[in-house]
Amino acid sequence: MENKENNALYSVINLGNLNSFEGKHFVKDELGLTSMELSMGSMQPGEVTPFWHYHKQNEELYVVIKGEGVMALDGEEVALQSGSVLRVSPSVKRCLRCTGSDTLVYVCIQAREGSLEGYTFTDAVVCQ
Repeated sequence: MENKENNALYSVINLGNLNSFEGKHFVKDELGLTSMELSMGSMQPGEVTPFWHYHKQNEELYVVIKGEGVMALDGEEVALQSGSVLRVSPSVKRCLRCTGSDTLVYVCIQAREGSLEGYTFTDAVVCQ
């Protein structure tokens, strides 16, 4: 079921098989997100993000679904592979490149640094 109303209590989209995902897809507007941005991305072998960037207030979390890559972070390089999870502070300049022989597929989540006030059981109310 797909629900794209702004005042919806839930919303869902299907991006298909993430192992074969291609391109870049931002879902904030489709899901009506108000506290984060989520995008799916893929890069072909040898491909590099076309620009370096940093953020004013959002930290980023990269989750690698498939493939291998290197994230350049303020002059340091961090190797990534399927299963890697990388958090990047807003002020860090970053650029990603696919270093493997297969497509790099990843999820990127952006949220305002320092805004998490509750999580898991500190925010959950168990009801039965």
